[in-house]
Amino acid sequence: MFGFEFQTSNAFEPVPEGLPVPAGPGVRERQTAWRHLATGTTLEGDESRRPGASSDLEFVTPPCATVEKAVAATEAAVNLARAMLAERHGSSGLIFRAGREFAGGVWLTDCAVRFYDNEFHAQAQGTVGVPLSGFTTLLAAVWGRSERQDQVALEVADMNHLFDHLPVYAEATAKDSPRLYGFMAACHLFLLRAIRSSPTSFAGQDGTNATATESRACFDFSSSAAARAVNQKVCGLPALPAKTRILVGSDSPKDMFGLLHRTDFHSMYMSLDDAERAILDRPVTEVLWPADWGDINELRLFPLPYRIDPEATDTAVRSDVEPVTLPEWTPQPRPVLDRAPVTWALLERGPTIAEWWNTVRFGDVMRGAIGKDAASPPPGFRGRNPLYLGEFPNSTVEDKSSYYGMGSFPMDTEASTGRKLAVFEYRDLMADIDVLPQDELTLDHWVDVVRIFAGNYVPKVG
Repeated sequence: MFGFEFQTSNAFEPVPEGLPVPAGPGVRERQTAWRHLATGTTLEGDESRRPGASSDLEFVTPPCATVEKAVAATEAAVNLARAMLAERHGSSGLIFRAGREFAGGVWLTDCAVRFYDNEFHAQAQGTVGVPLSGFTTLLAAVWGRSERQDQVALEVADMNHLFDHLPVYAEATAKDSPRLYGFMAACHLFLLRAIRSSPTSFAGQDGTNATATESRACFDFSSSAAARAVNQKVCGLPALPAKTRILVGSDSPKDMFGLLHRTDFHSMYMSLDDAERAILDRPVTEVLWPADWGDINELRLFPLPYRIDPEATDTAVRSDVEPVTLPEWTPQPRPVLDRAPVTWALLERGPTIAEWWNTVRFGDVMRGAIGKDAASPPPGFRGRNPLYLGEFPNSTVEDKSSYYGMGSFPMDTEASTGRKLAVFEYRDLMADIDVLPQDELTLDHWVDVVRIFAGNYVPKVG
């Protein structure tokens, strides 16, 4: 199974007063505005930094079992975009009413759409289910086809070190356990990304490198001794800096991952058999983390502050730090921003590797021992209702906008073979050598993305 998202810079806006349509706040992030009746393709909101927008337009296909179905679902999205453009009559905006049938689908809510890009240039992402035994094949394809070869080289070197020095990999190979091998590779890829922090995440003492963008804002964490200590370590400073100002992404911590787990790691772990899980019941320095790489009781996932959901109510219970709400810091003289300054809810750091590994194996005790790991979702985000964790999301019983997508799925099952599949989202699909850059990825080329993805990242059935 595989599916796609195409995010555009056209936007939903609040429905204004004085129209036949009731005024309203606009389509919000992850809310579904339109659904195609035949394919299930949807038009949804995605977070926007554009002034006056409630969200950006994102076209989303359902999971598809064949290339033909994925092409049809993407063509439904393209046809919707073209139909919206055809209805403009020179206007930069349109109003659509709930219940109206349109472009083979139906509008689910009243909404106002503003056009900034007539060609619908898109950022594309692909999601795919793979057997754990095939995870390293997927990873090799991602590495081999990425234009970011400097980054790939560092990741390959770290992963190869783990393959060579952790006994779990040799034992999995000796016992012919490709599922265990793939599971551990998925865990290690996640860990390597989750503990990495770049010096470019820090602004200088005088505010250099603090330039905000549409998707990043700078916050002052000078009062946090822990943040200053990370600043010193990562930047190689001779002493604790007096000021620590950190650039935070609006989509953090998801934006740390080019290949993101949509199936949680506890579900992956439980899909292993008893003999495979027994191999993991040994010192972590043999299966998880080399001793000379640091203490897993001290090393943290997401070591830098990240943006959280202000509506999450269990943040303090799940972490050892309280969330903070901070206004964006801007240097003087204030730079000209394309957006208004923001105020975000932030968490100073994530759980330790040890805390995460315990939840991978035993479930998350801090959330009533539910069958998820501590990064599914990370502290500071709302997860799905525990009643539905064993099922894939169903929009008729769950509100997609109310929970974070990281690790929100269970294992999938391949209908034709019965194989268990772990679902991953290739968020960095735009780095593929054959995918056009955003300034060229117009409606005419969305289906090309489907064929590229299906031909290189989707495992063959059987």
